Amino acid sequence: MNETVIGYATGYAGQSEEDRRGTAEFPVKQYLAELGLNLLYCDSMTKLQELLLSSEPALLLAALPVGANWEGWPLISDIRERGIVLPVMVVAFTGSPEDAAGAFAAGSNEYMPLPLHGGEFKARVANLLHLSGRRSAGTPLRVDGLIFDPGRRHVSRDGVEISMTPKEYELLYYLARHTGKICSREEILRHVWGYHFHVGTNVVDVYIRHIRQKVDRGKRKKLISTVRGSGYVLRAPDDGAAE
Repeated sequence: MNETVIGYATGYAGQSEEDRRGTAEFPVKQYLAELGLNLLYCDSMTKLQELLLSSEPALLLAALPVGANWEGWPLISDIRERGIVLPVMVVAFTGSPEDAAGAFAAGSNEYMPLPLHGGEFKARVANLLHLSGRRSAGTPLRVDGLIFDPGRRHVSRDGVEISMTPKEYELLYYLARHTGKICSREEILRHVWGYHFHVGTNVVDVYIRHIRQKVDRGKRKKLISTVRGSGYVLRAPDDGAAE
């Protein structure tokens, strides 16, 4: 399998030594390795956002004091809105029914209180990956001859599959989800790269150029257009796209 699991832990302040040891040292790395999964660990929201936006993890494993009140849920929601399948398992300090219900309502797909039992943990992870790997992130999306398969993260045009990097796919999928709408560079940076501030970069223009070469090059009908001073738009040629 050799897929990656991102592990995030927070909330150690005020915990007893036993609680910290139970949270930080439970042998999840070994359990995951037995499932063919690699664990990348982080303990800050900044690092978590960086990992989520730069990789394609099979699972996010979040060790939290209270699952429902985690500040990371808006980030998870944003990631999923881009068509990315991101199952989340919460490992909680407490096992109260109220906290479990709150975590599920916030966006968790699985919930386990400490201490963990290895056999049960591995079974739950395997089941979660089995379900998420076969559950589409959305119905196929089509713009003219451009067809997206969000579940597999594949895109094709006129029946020919287009090879794309993860970030190229996310950008093109974002434009397709907003077909006919002019998307500014700031909007794209915010929703595709996760930047919520002005960064003074031309990365959007560079990626659009690469995507155009893959999607529109050699085609009589051009799907991606530049709207000078405003941004970019993807729409069917019959809609009267600006050049």
